[in-house]
Formats: sequence, C-alpha cells, structure tokens
Amino acid sequence: MQDIIRFHVPCDIKYTKLVEDFSRIVAPHLYPECDEAFVSKLCAVMNEVFVNVVEHTDTARENEIVRFQFEIGLKYFSISIYDYGPGFTADGHYPPYPKDVIGKKYHLRKTLDGDVYYKIADPFSINFVFEEKEMDLDGFDALDTLQDNGLGLSIVTKLMDTVTYAYIGNGKFDWKLVKQF
Repeated sequence: MQDIIRFHVPCDIKYTKLVEDFSRIVAPHLYPECDEAFVSKLCAVMNEVFVNVVEHTDTARENEIVRFQFEIGLKYFSISIYDYGPGFTADGHYPPYPKDVIGKKYHLRKTLDGDVYYKIADPFSINFVFEEKEMDLDGFDALDTLQDNGLGLSIVTKLMDTVTYAYIGNGKFDWKLVKQF
C-alpha cells in the first residue's frame, strides 16, 4: 500500500515560502534517511514547479488552487501537481497531439551542464529528460547563448528521475515527478 499526502495552496506567488516550508516538513516522510542536501533539492523542485504553475498557467484565472499529491512507495516517491495550462506545443500542436509528432524529441533548453529535451509519449503526455554534458570551465562564452526561459524545468528534470506532463481533460494537466531510491 502507498501512503498519500495532499497539500493545496492558492495559486499566488506570495505562497512560495509556504510551499518550501511544507517541503521541509514532508521530506522525512518521503525519504526517512533524508539529509539537508535532499531537503534542499526537494525544496528547489517544489519551488520551481510552483513558480512555473503560478507564472505560466491559467490556474489562477480559473480560480483554482495548486494541488500537490505525494505518493510514497517502498523505493520511490512521486509528486503530482495539477494545473490549468495551455500545455506544450509540438510542431504547433497542443494536446491531443497528432500521430506524426508522437515519439519525436524536441530541444527545450540549454544549460551550462546539459540540455533539456521533451518527447511526445502519446497523444496526451510529454516526457522530459536532462542530458548531462561535461562543463567547459575555461570558456564562459556559453553564458551568452543560454535562454532566459526554462531554467526551472531544467532544475526539476535534473533532480528527479522521471518528469512527465500529461493532459487529463477539461483544460487540466498533471505534472508527475518521480524519484527512485
């Protein structure tokens, strides 16, 4: 049996600290051997997802709250975050995605130590991956080519093992973040 913990918060940036505080409280329940490094990473993930939901979705305009659900398994935990957003476009299409984009991989963001890609898994969901590369510490010219958007998603994909964004109907999407132990 899995334990489930739910946390709901208004879709307003002023609640960011509350989300981080809750992350600190729930961390030992998600991973009993957690240390401060784990707590910091969890806070970063929760912060980035919450800020993205507040800034880039219609959740507040829909007069909805941000819903977090934590599922705790024996060797993993998952976090579901529900939002009302436009979704991601792939070749100009929002979900449901047509057959010709399913299975395709798209570049989302370049970082100093890797790249974030997303792949259309099926007509309603996207999988995100972080592909790490070796950093060139001698040449900081790469800083000039970095994008301003998508940094939060690159942090989330780097810290979690699986990141999926799925359309679940009626304008609602589900972020599913999984961490294995």
